[in-house]
Amino acid sequence: MSTDATLRELKKISKVLILANAGAVEKELSKIASTNDRKKMWLLMDGKRMPADIAKEASVTAMAVSYFLSAAVAAELVEYKRGEPPRRILDYVPPSWIELVKLPTTSAVAEEVHQAKLDTSIEGQKEGAGEQ
Repeated sequence: MSTDATLRELKKISKVLILANAGAVEKELSKIASTNDRKKMWLLMDGKRMPADIAKEASVTAMAVSYFLSAAVAAELVEYKRGEPPRRILDYVPPSWIELVKLPTTSAVAEEVHQAKLDTSIEGQKEGAGEQ
């Protein structure tokens, strides 16, 4: 079995285990994510956003994020090294928490797709006109 196939299989197994134990996982998460602001921070922690970005998007102070990260690292739920984005060890977000963060609406996503198609079409027309 190739390394990629093994990794995919391990990710599937991990996901099944997390989903099967979702109640216990949510109970553990709720110990550190005890407020809506902390739940938002957990949601926004995707391994790409820096703590300052999380603070801005969650509408909290940088210090609040720092305290949350300290608690999450102590509980071994997050990996974090200064200067790098924090990463959740358990990649699980309880469904009831998702509504705490404003997600793009379907119409906003459709508008972005439409605009991207227009931009591509215009670029194609410019390139076609330049070749003549």
